[in-house]
Amino acid sequence: MRFFTKLFGSLATMMVLAGCGHQIERPRPQPPAPFAYLSLTACRAYRDNIVECQIEYGTDFGRQRLGPVQQRSLTIAGNGERYQILSCYPVARIKRELPNFVCRISSGSSGAEAASILVKGGTAVRLARILGDREQLQYRWTPDKWSRLND
Repeated sequence: MRFFTKLFGSLATMMVLAGCGHQIERPRPQPPAPFAYLSLTACRAYRDNIVECQIEYGTDFGRQRLGPVQQRSLTIAGNGERYQILSCYPVARIKRELPNFVCRISSGSSGAEAASILVKGGTAVRLARILGDREQLQYRWTPDKWSRLND
């Protein structure tokens, strides 16, 4: 009888200790599509607190670079970490046909919000097409007929 008491007592102790060491980690919720497929990679820090990153679109099986983004005084360092884009919203445009976006990003490892970045130029045009901006999907560059550059 003593043998069974020791056996079941030690089994109960092992089960309790095994349960304490194992924690179930809940996965972080992913942002909605297409933001779940947008990330910042290849970040490099330069002088004067300027950081340049590449915006990429796709999964680990196939990624497409949309272009560079430069920002001053970002809290991210050039450590090669990937940053997830959480959301983007359009901001006022100087030229009506060229979009500008402000995007919120989070750290890939911790999931904490890292910063906001301004996306402009050709990178913003490619991002607008992914986000489904009808104006950018229909826009086709045509030379200005009044331009004197072609003379």
